[in-house]
Amino acid sequence: MRIWASACLLLCLPASASATGLFGVTHPTLACGDDAILRSLSDRAITAQQSPAWRKTLFRQGDCHLVTPDIRWEKIANRNGLPLMRRVPPVPGLPPLYFMTGDIAPLAPTLAGPSPMIAERHALPTPPVAAPQAAPPESTLPDETPKTHVVPPVIVQHADTPLPTDLFFMTRGFQKLGSLILTLMLAGGAGWIAILVLRTIWRMTHRRRAIHQCMELTKRHRPMLARWYQQAQADGSQAQTAWETHVERFSHATLIPALTRSGRNASWPDIRRTVQAHVTTVAASPQPGAQANTTAPGFYHQDMNQEEYAAFCSQWIGKAGWETHPPVATGLGSVIQGHRNDLKMLVHCWMDRKPVHEDVILQGIKEKTDSKADIGAIVSNAPYTQEALLLGKKHRVFLLHHEDIFKFVSGIEVPDVA
Repeated sequence: MRIWASACLLLCLPASASATGLFGVTHPTLACGDDAILRSLSDRAITAQQSPAWRKTLFRQGDCHLVTPDIRWEKIANRNGLPLMRRVPPVPGLPPLYFMTGDIAPLAPTLAGPSPMIAERHALPTPPVAAPQAAPPESTLPDETPKTHVVPPVIVQHADTPLPTDLFFMTRGFQKLGSLILTLMLAGGAGWIAILVLRTIWRMTHRRRAIHQCMELTKRHRPMLARWYQQAQADGSQAQTAWETHVERFSHATLIPALTRSGRNASWPDIRRTVQAHVTTVAASPQPGAQANTTAPGFYHQDMNQEEYAAFCSQWIGKAGWETHPPVATGLGSVIQGHRNDLKMLVHCWMDRKPVHEDVILQGIKEKTDSKADIGAIVSNAPYTQEALLLGKKHRVFLLHHEDIFKFVSGIEVPDVA
């Protein structure tokens, strides 16, 4: 920037700005376009502590030149105590340079007029015209011919541009480092977006599976939910509150435990309203093929509903000599209470086409404990899972098929549930 400023200053000054005469260096010295670099290179204490490579670098950065005493200079400015000189006559490509004050001295003043080169040319004697006479002898010729003063050419020595020695600079390290950082940032952002997308997809899939599982359980318990819905509607003004109580009971007793066993219980807060709305819809819709009466059938068939199956089991318990009460619908299936000889028996009836899981066993255990019955049994038309068998054995609840209910209650045979 200082070099460009000096060049602009040089262009703004007139050609006749030399008011103090011409100057020359007293000995071959150094001149630079940057005054600060000239001071550093002229200070022997500083240069002695630095390497030659450092001096070459400053030489190149400061646009320094080696100047000989035969060059004339014109002072155009003074900055920070150093004179700024330009070449006389100017040389294209050579900007004004700073000199140390002790390295320059004024030259002898010259008369105003044409330039020194032109004056010297006019001062040369005109060679004499040769006479037609015979040439004089060599002894008559002058011993010396007048010699003209020829100004020697000015040689400006430019310093060799030092090659960079910094490996980081030579390999464009900063550019590569910036590219690497930008690449890592882009890769990290893309990875984070991919993680968010995959997490959202996983949550949606997990939630959909949880909803499907709850709908399957709702479909399985549709007869019981329909009875609860009818009972709630019979309460009149409290119908909505009663039905919400039934739905919450069904959710905590059946849906949430099933989701916990499958590892999907974390989705329950998100799907709660959807599932409970579906439960209400299923319970309020009419059941295809449902019958209004619950007359006990004389034999078992697969098209029975839960009420008919409970009446069928109650009929066989009564035939075995037990005093029974009408079946009562509960959260899962129906409950039959029987009494004989001061013994209280609680039979939980459950009809399904799939193996009986632990939730039905837990419901039967809870009912036996709440009613303080002496004997607890669960009757179903479906087989029991291994976990259900182990749970019934642990809590002393008999797991029976409806074909074994008559033998069990009549005391002829007690099945081994171990």
